[in-house]
Amino acid sequence: MVRPAPRATRARGALAAAALLLVVLAGCSADGEDPAADGGTGATQSGGATATADDRDAPLDVNEACAAMYVKGDKTLEERIGTALVGASDGLDAAAADQMHAIAVELGRLESHVPEEFQGPVQKVRVPFLQLQKSLDDGTQEQIELDVASTVEGLKEYQALC
Repeated sequence: MVRPAPRATRARGALAAAALLLVVLAGCSADGEDPAADGGTGATQSGGATATADDRDAPLDVNEACAAMYVKGDKTLEERIGTALVGASDGLDAAAADQMHAIAVELGRLESHVPEEFQGPVQKVRVPFLQLQKSLDDGTQEQIELDVASTVEGLKEYQALC
């Protein structure tokens, strides 16, 4: 486990507060209507068909972009983002770094498929994940302060589009 620098210790409180806000945002999105609900035409495939590689590479419409963040999976992408940031604030170990990297990759894929108006918010959400990756690549992870505020702002903007 990496020992945090004093600046990182101060940032933990802010990171924890931001993570709490992410959890609150997740609760707000879960309380409302299904963001992918579109009068029966659905963003999901009918008949239980499995997505092909072509389907994964296709551009997403607004409903599909919303579903990608707030609906799909046992744990939504938004929830996994919050969990990863909380995990990183608790101490950066190999598991936390792996989780952060996996989400950075997933957000990168999402960014390349969402409608243009969603790309800016996804870029903001992705900031701390890319910061950590750069820090690990540079070998400077002990001195990193993750810009969690960017993620919170990006998630708010993304949710507003849905």
